[in-house]
Amino acid sequence: MTNASARREIVDESRAAFLLGLPMSQLREICEMSGLGRMEEGTTHLRLVFTYEELHRLCRLIVGPTS
Repeated sequence: MTNASARREIVDESRAAFLLGLPMSQLREICEMSGLGRMEEGTTHLRLVFTYEELHRLCRLIVGPTS
């Protein structure tokens, strides 16, 4: 796996908040409670990032159980 392909497999918090329809503050709160996501060093600061699997799990947490 190349570095470029690894970069496409993560989603930063602003994009995750948009995809999930949440404000970033609420996304951070949910992440703190669930333990999903991780801090990664960016070019200028630390940023919260997610794998697609974590986004799927967050979505299921937000929506709740379905029939």
